[in-house]
Amino acid sequence: MPPSILTFIAFYLNGAMDSGRYDDIMIDEVKEEIRNGTVFDYLRRRLGRDIDLSLLDSAQEAELLGEWQDLLDAVNERRKFCVERRGLTLLVAYLLEGVQRRMP
Repeated sequence: MPPSILTFIAFYLNGAMDSGRYDDIMIDEVKEEIRNGTVFDYLRRRLGRDIDLSLLDSAQEAELLGEWQDLLDAVNERRKFCVERRGLTLLVAYLLEGVQRRMP
Protein backbone atom coordinates (compact mmCIF):
# COMPACT_ATOMS: atom_id res chain seq x y z
CA MET A 1 0.00 0.00 0.00
CA PRO A 2 1.48 3.36 -0.95
CA PRO A 3 2.30 5.78 1.88
CA SER A 4 0.08 8.38 0.16
CA ILE A 5 -3.00 6.37 1.19
CA LEU A 6 -1.81 6.32 4.79
CA THR A 7 -1.20 10.06 4.82
CA PHE A 8 -4.60 10.66 3.20
CA ILE A 9 -6.31 8.87 6.09
CA ALA A 10 -4.06 10.61 8.63
CA PHE A 11 -5.10 14.02 7.27
CA TYR A 12 -8.76 13.14 7.74
CA LEU A 13 -8.14 11.91 11.28
CA ASN A 14 -6.12 15.03 12.02
CA GLY A 15 -9.00 17.20 10.84
CA ALA A 16 -11.48 15.22 12.92
CA MET A 17 -9.28 15.71 15.99
CA ASP A 18 -8.95 19.42 15.25
CA SER A 19 -12.72 19.82 15.21
CA GLY A 20 -12.88 18.96 18.91
CA ARG A 21 -15.97 16.84 18.31
CA TYR A 22 -14.14 13.60 19.00
CA ASP A 23 -12.20 14.42 22.14
CA ASP A 24 -14.24 11.77 23.93
CA ILE A 25 -12.79 8.92 21.83
CA MET A 26 -10.28 7.41 24.19
CA ILE A 27 -7.40 5.13 23.39
CA ASP A 28 -8.88 2.05 25.08
CA GLU A 29 -12.02 2.31 22.95
CA VAL A 30 -10.04 2.41 19.71
CA LYS A 31 -7.75 -0.40 20.85
CA GLU A 32 -10.80 -2.56 21.53
CA GLU A 33 -12.19 -1.83 18.05
CA ILE A 34 -8.83 -2.81 16.55
CA ARG A 35 -8.75 -6.03 18.60
CA ASN A 36 -12.29 -6.87 17.47
CA GLY A 37 -11.48 -6.12 13.82
CA THR A 38 -14.21 -3.47 13.66
CA VAL A 39 -12.15 -0.29 13.65
CA PHE A 40 -13.04 0.79 10.10
CA ASP A 41 -16.77 0.29 10.63
CA TYR A 42 -16.40 2.14 13.92
CA LEU A 43 -14.65 5.09 12.25
CA ARG A 44 -17.28 5.31 9.52
CA ARG A 45 -20.09 5.20 12.06
CA ARG A 46 -18.52 7.50 14.66
CA LEU A 47 -16.88 10.10 12.40
CA GLY A 48 -19.43 10.06 9.59
CA ARG A 49 -18.67 12.71 7.00
CA ASP A 50 -15.50 13.72 8.84
CA ILE A 51 -13.63 10.74 7.38
CA ASP A 52 -13.31 9.34 3.90
CA LEU A 53 -12.12 5.76 3.74
CA SER A 54 -13.28 5.21 0.17
CA LEU A 55 -9.66 5.00 -0.99
CA LEU A 56 -9.30 1.69 0.86
CA ASP A 57 -10.51 -1.54 -0.64
CA SER A 58 -11.23 -4.55 1.56
CA ALA A 59 -7.73 -5.99 1.07
CA GLN A 60 -6.11 -2.72 2.14
CA GLU A 61 -8.39 -2.47 5.17
CA ALA A 62 -7.35 -6.00 6.12
CA GLU A 63 -3.68 -5.10 5.64
CA LEU A 64 -3.94 -2.05 7.88
CA LEU A 65 -6.00 -3.89 10.47
CA GLY A 66 -3.34 -6.60 10.64
CA GLU A 67 -0.59 -4.02 11.10
CA TRP A 68 -2.54 -2.23 13.81
CA GLN A 69 -3.33 -5.48 15.62
CA ASP A 70 0.38 -6.35 15.57
CA LEU A 71 1.24 -2.92 16.97
CA LEU A 72 -1.26 -3.36 19.82
CA ASP A 73 0.74 -6.27 21.17
CA ALA A 74 4.24 -5.21 20.23
CA VAL A 75 4.48 -1.49 21.02
CA ASN A 76 4.16 0.60 24.14
CA GLU A 77 2.34 3.53 22.52
CA ARG A 78 3.17 5.91 25.35
CA ARG A 79 6.90 5.32 25.05
CA LYS A 80 7.23 4.92 21.27
CA PHE A 81 4.51 7.27 19.97
CA CYS A 82 4.03 9.67 22.92
CA VAL A 83 0.31 8.79 22.94
CA GLU A 84 -1.65 7.78 25.99
CA ARG A 85 -5.17 9.27 25.91
CA ARG A 86 -6.81 10.01 22.59
CA GLY A 87 -7.85 7.18 20.30
CA LEU A 88 -7.65 9.12 17.04
CA THR A 89 -4.14 10.23 17.98
CA LEU A 90 -3.19 6.58 18.34
CA LEU A 91 -4.46 5.87 14.83
CA VAL A 92 -2.45 8.78 13.41
CA ALA A 93 0.64 7.38 15.17
CA TYR A 94 -0.05 3.95 13.67
CA LEU A 95 -0.40 5.51 10.23
CA LEU A 96 2.89 7.38 10.65
CA GLU A 97 4.54 4.12 11.71
CA GLY A 98 3.11 2.53 8.56
CA VAL A 99 4.61 5.29 6.42
CA GLN A 100 8.00 4.77 8.08
CA ARG A 101 7.85 1.02 7.51
CA ARG A 102 7.22 1.60 3.81
CA MET A 103 10.13 3.97 3.30
CA PRO A 104 13.15 2.60 1.46
